[in-house]
Amino acid sequence: MTSIIVVEPHAILRMGIVQLLSNVEPDLTLEGCDYSSLSKPSAENRQSDLALLSVCVSEDVDNLIGATQRAYGPKAIILLSENPGAALLTRPLPSLVAGHIPKNAAPEVLQASTRLVLAGGTCFPPSHHWATQQTDSHMAMPQEPPPWINTGPAQRCARKTCEESEMLGLTPRQYEVLILLARGYPMKMVGRHLNISVATAKAHTETLYQRLNVHNRNAAVYAAVSRGAKLGWTSIGGNPDFAQEA
Repeated sequence: MTSIIVVEPHAILRMGIVQLLSNVEPDLTLEGCDYSSLSKPSAENRQSDLALLSVCVSEDVDNLIGATQRAYGPKAIILLSENPGAALLTRPLPSLVAGHIPKNAAPEVLQASTRLVLAGGTCFPPSHHWATQQTDSHMAMPQEPPPWINTGPAQRCARKTCEESEMLGLTPRQYEVLILLARGYPMKMVGRHLNISVATAKAHTETLYQRLNVHNRNAAVYAAVSRGAKLGWTSIGGNPDFAQEA
């Protein structure tokens, strides 16, 4: 049974989020609480699958994350904020944090993001993906292709790409674009890694959205995962490499 904790200090908003997420999984337990629950001693060693943690850029985010981890032991955390403020986006976050979305996001975005993180993925605004790779005072650009491109014999990767792209009704190139979108890559870097122009990357993105009948990257990734695609993750647990086959 999947367990989700919603930590939100505003009662009405908390109730709304809990209700909104009530159907993201068929076998699900949902619990809403405020910040006071984070300081209460727990009689048992709790373990939840996911925590949605409400934060503000002015609050001590690290302490809230630590308190949530101690109180509920989540496998992953999605941060909910009033807006994707720069102070939160540009700071390094613990690996436990698998997502960050604004509270005013459309309901389907919140649902898709939750499903995606439960499936082992991540959901950050594109700028965050690169902000967390900063070194010193400037941004470090990736020196190597992402793991899914370079994880073993080319034949195995090509076969995986072909199988999943056919299952999703996508071309192999559109599938490669989808995987990079799932990693949070901005469009410029999608083009750079695939050696295509930004305009071509955008065209592939729009076409794959149409074929998956979605309108944004989170919904596209969830649609793919819900149809059985791994998108480079070995399992629902989420190692971002293709499974090693015998």
